[in-house]
Amino acid sequence: MGARDSDGGQQVKKQSLPNLKTKADTITSQYIRQKWADHDGMVKCCTCPTVKHWKEMHCAHYVERTKTATRWLEENLRPACPSCNVYRKEHHKREFTLVMLDAYGRDFVDELNRMARKVCKPSEVRELAEQAITYYTEAVRGL
Repeated sequence: MGARDSDGGQQVKKQSLPNLKTKADTITSQYIRQKWADHDGMVKCCTCPTVKHWKEMHCAHYVERTKTATRWLEENLRPACPSCNVYRKEHHKREFTLVMLDAYGRDFVDELNRMARKVCKPSEVRELAEQAITYYTEAVRGL
């Protein structure tokens, strides 16, 4: 059963959770890659010297994106080249850990790893995705 619209009239169908997650992933990725880009749109990989246009980079997750409690957390995300993010996993994880430690310190990285162990209910994932969509949509506008 869907929610009623703001006038209390016709029922409005909720977006499916997979669609919400995709939408949240897309806007979050766009923001992270653009946030770290220079005025020409170029961005450096967080774990190697590669520099490419933000549209050619990935949004890498320190804690893997399957962990929904941290999936859209800004501090968990950095731009990475496709090579590091997809093919050079061991190198990427090692270097990303150093980046995270330098940026946030050991206590925060430990807390991030603790947060990642939380199993989220579908209703919590929906809420996190909706919050990410709202936050990152505004953030992209502000860039």
